Amino acid sequence: MATERQSADAAFAAPGTRTRSIWLTQLVLAASVVMLCVLVLILQPTLFARWNFALGMLALVVLTMATLALPWARLPRNAALAVPFLDALAIGLVASDTDLRFAFLWVFPVMWVGMHFRIVYLAAMLALVGTILLIDSALAPDDQASLRIFTVLLSLTFIGITAHLAMRQTHALRRLLGRQAGRLTVALDRASAQERRTNEILNGVDTGVARLSPSGEVLAVNEAYTRLYGLDPLDPSLPARSVEYTELRGMPMPPSSRPFARAARGELFSDARVWLFTQDGEWRVLSVTAKPLAAAANEEASILLVVHDVTAITHAQRERERLAAMASHELKHPLTVMIGNAELALETEDLSPRMRQRLEAIVSASERMLDMANSMLYTSRTAFAARESFDDLDLRQIVIDSVDSFRATANTHEVEVSLELDERLPVTADGFRVRQVVDNLVSNAIKYTGRDGRVRIVGEVEGDTVSLVVSDTGIGIGQSELPHILTPYFRTERAKETASGTGLGLGITREIVAAHGGTLSIDSEAGVGTTVSVRLPRSVHAHASTGTESRA
Repeated sequence: MATERQSADAAFAAPGTRTRSIWLTQLVLAASVVMLCVLVLILQPTLFARWNFALGMLALVVLTMATLALPWARLPRNAALAVPFLDALAIGLVASDTDLRFAFLWVFPVMWVGMHFRIVYLAAMLALVGTILLIDSALAPDDQASLRIFTVLLSLTFIGITAHLAMRQTHALRRLLGRQAGRLTVALDRASAQERRTNEILNGVDTGVARLSPSGEVLAVNEAYTRLYGLDPLDPSLPARSVEYTELRGMPMPPSSRPFARAARGELFSDARVWLFTQDGEWRVLSVTAKPLAAAANEEASILLVVHDVTAITHAQRERERLAAMASHELKHPLTVMIGNAELALETEDLSPRMRQRLEAIVSASERMLDMANSMLYTSRTAFAARESFDDLDLRQIVIDSVDSFRATANTHEVEVSLELDERLPVTADGFRVRQVVDNLVSNAIKYTGRDGRVRIVGEVEGDTVSLVVSDTGIGIGQSELPHILTPYFRTERAKETASGTGLGLGITREIVAAHGGTLSIDSEAGVGTTVSVRLPRSVHAHASTGTESRA
């Protein structure tokens, strides 16, 4: 009975990855065929009177139904090859004696074979298509048969080889990442028995590792993770001095979308890519993976956050983009020649309608390929370009996002953060740099404020300027040290005792504000607190109204 029950469960189990892939590939062709049938019924229903067209359409439908019914999980891998080859034969019936208007359907079986099987099968598929074309041209002789056969086969060959190479590269990268993840997992499993040895190994590698509890509490981080994110080694819960971005010089990631927050919520993911702007002013590309850790004898289950620095791989990808740019550039010349000659031929007055239609088709296809080449060239040039231009921004939203990212740290240290912001704070600025300024001021205010302290942030429009004031009730700065606070690497003695740092943050903040035509001033008293005021020019596109606006 148990065996019968297991067999029944297996029969109704969800299809595997291979079965779903076969279904989806065939269903895409089937959907195209269904839409094609609808169009033929509307525009040219007489086509269904041709036995070959009707038989070919019926064969595709029947083949799709058979594909959905067969138990692919129990069949050999190469058994799936029968489907695209039968599809090709059915498409040959549909395209026969119709000026090959439906030959584009061969793209589906060609790409299927090219992506999932060896190159020899792709050659067999192209040979089958070529044989069908030769038979069709023999049954219906035509002066343009050779050109038609050559054009179709060349296009299908290019598509098939491109799909085959792209899939090989994908598989190779996947295997490489799989081997790396496997080796890392083995190393971590072996080191888990001895805590001292684990710490030595993790601190000796360049991969960042953080261990989180199911509630999101940081249990441990290694030196590489601390170095990348600019954490305080004595208190990793303090604000990180490195900021995560979705793209190079883009806007910072929302707090809820950051890998650490996702892992703290219990999400498991692999190879999540983020851009990191480090405390040293460098861009790093990180590959972040969250994996579950089984519960040990005296510990509950936890989550392991693994961070790989893949900056070198990203630069290698940039070189590949440059290669794509060169290839697209080389394609532009022959395509331009093809378009020019075809347009000259179209100017001939004694062209037959059919020949004119074919020449126009050549011009149209060549222009599309030329647009594709230009698009490849543009993409390769801009994929890694920085966004240096200023935009019209609302400083209010930037401040709110920054405060939200530090809210958890403030709550941990029992620091109250209050916001008083006008409804709009319009500025024309580099959003990336302005967010860097706000993050630095808010981070410092929370870091140097003790428990039960307060941080107050006020933003308002004052005439032609936008004012942002961040004040705290923290340790403050002595009058003798205040004139040197913007000097690079300078830190007060009290600040050194309170938290780690480099002494570069406020200097960088002043430079960014000055680059935007603004000013930064600091007022502080030891033991009382610090007030930092930033003034930026108001956006020239903002509304002229300067009346009192509501506060957040």
